[in-house]
Amino acid sequence: MRRAYLEAHCPLPESFKLARRWAGPRVTVIASSTSAIEASEWLPRVGLPLGVTSHRRSRYTARPVGTVIACLDLEEILDVESGPEVGGVVSVRAFDQHPPWVTAHQVEHLGGHELEATSEAGAALKATVEGITMLPVVNQGLIDSRERSAAVQALTYLRQHGHTLDPSQLVVEAIRNEWPRRSPLELARIAKD
Repeated sequence: MRRAYLEAHCPLPESFKLARRWAGPRVTVIASSTSAIEASEWLPRVGLPLGVTSHRRSRYTARPVGTVIACLDLEEILDVESGPEVGGVVSVRAFDQHPPWVTAHQVEHLGGHELEATSEAGAALKATVEGITMLPVVNQGLIDSRERSAAVQALTYLRQHGHTLDPSQLVVEAIRNEWPRRSPLELARIAKD
């Protein structure tokens, strides 16, 4: 899958033009809400399919197909890129929440300030995430209490043995190990708790 981003300091109309050029012929624009689309008066007139991730009653009903130009937070990006018909994602308005995604996939920078990469995790953290990878991949997340408990135990063991649990590094490693959808962020939340 192709991935790119434009950092939030790049003006939105310019970001959109660069994203559109990078995306190619089959494009869908996905935003977090109807109001996010309507905040840019010119966006509904671009002639591309528009959709939102929230409020199913929105008049913008396009599903993510082809390359998605997304003005979304990291949680929504992870959901959108897991779509079966998504071939690429370009995040416009990327901000300090996006570096784990950028680092994990070596996402191409198209404009604005370059986001600082998440520092590389140590071998113990990498091995732990790899070791518990079957839990979220098979069962679609850390929803079940047993799966969550196994993740808590693994992270607690690391912490008790002197390892620092950086939530961003955990997200990077979970993404690299192909954890589905929002599961990498669930793992980071467990580490914070």
